[in-house]
Order: sequence, then structure tokens, then C-alpha cells
Amino acid sequence: MVNLSVPGAQVCAANRDRSYKIPNTDAIIVLSGPGGGAPSVIGETLERTKRGIALFQAGHAPLLVMSGGTQVAGSRPVADRMADVAVEAGVSEEAIASEPASHSTLQNALFTRAHAAVPADASIILVTHRYHLPRAWASFRWAGFRDITLVAADTGPIEVTRHVMMERIKWPANILRALAASVAGVAGVPADRIAPYLQ
Repeated sequence: MVNLSVPGAQVCAANRDRSYKIPNTDAIIVLSGPGGGAPSVIGETLERTKRGIALFQAGHAPLLVMSGGTQVAGSRPVADRMADVAVEAGVSEEAIASEPASHSTLQNALFTRAHAAVPADASIILVTHRYHLPRAWASFRWAGFRDITLVAADTGPIEVTRHVMMERIKWPANILRALAASVAGVAGVPADRIAPYLQ
């Protein structure tokens, strides 16, 4: 059921920021992408970062949140390097929050939800690539966000890459992990013991 609905969801997500006026929200959340092990911010992560910066500079939120952990041992978290790009573009350091611990979309959502800078009832703009928006939306809804506006970092045709094809595998894995985490939470398992299994 989920896999069959993904293409339609992607079309809706792709058209969302062209069909509707982007609202002002409490925070803009930018998710890191593949290639985060590079020494600089590149590829999809850079595209997402630039889109988030543009939304911030257009006045859509007072807070810009970068989410992404360390992908290579000994390197700085991707979120911190994304924040550097924002500062270089003129965004005040005080307006940026980094979530540097996540290694999956579920962790992006869970750790951002728990971030001290993000209000508990925050309305958010969620920035990622179109192929990833449906799963990102589902993950952030699962984590407790309710007012979510989806904005795609890419505007051209979706290229059929390995990352796009992997979404059909990641969807069921996401659902199973989220369900298991929810059951564990109800059973009283501490959040810090659940989080590692969401990578």
C-alpha cells in the first residue's frame, strides 16, 4: 500500500511550493542528504541548504535548523557544516540551530523534535528533495510535528538515481522501525535506548 502510493505522494510534494503560497512558520528544518562524508557541503545537501537559506532570507521563519550527523568518523557533523554555509550567506549565528546527531530520517525527526531551540508546538517548513519529501513528512508526523509545510530543494525533473530507487526499500523499513520504537516507548523503554535502532 505504501509503496504503491509513493509516486503520487511525490507528485503532490513536488508541486506543493509552486501551487501554494509558502506560509510563515516557527522554523525551517533542512535535512542533510547523501554525500555528507565529503569535507565540504556538496550535492543534494548543498541544494537543500541553499533552499533553506533562501526561505529564511525571504522571512518565512525566525529559526533555521540544520539536521545531519557525522557520516565519517572524525569529521564534523554535516549539520554544523551546513550552518557554516548559512553564516557565509549572511544568516546570523543566533538564528541557526544544529541537530548534529541524526543518521536517518527518523532520527532527523526525533532529534529535531527534542531540540531545545524548537518549540514543542512548532509549525515548520521541511526542506529536502522531492523523492524524499513523502517519507520525511511521514517521519516528522510520527515524531509529533503537526503543522508541516513541504518545500522541495530541487525544481527540475526528478532523475532516477540510486537514492530515488532506494526509497521503495526505505519506506517499509521506516514503518517497521517507527512502529517498533512506538511500541517500545509505550512499554517504558527510555528514548536514549530506542534512538540507536532508528539509524
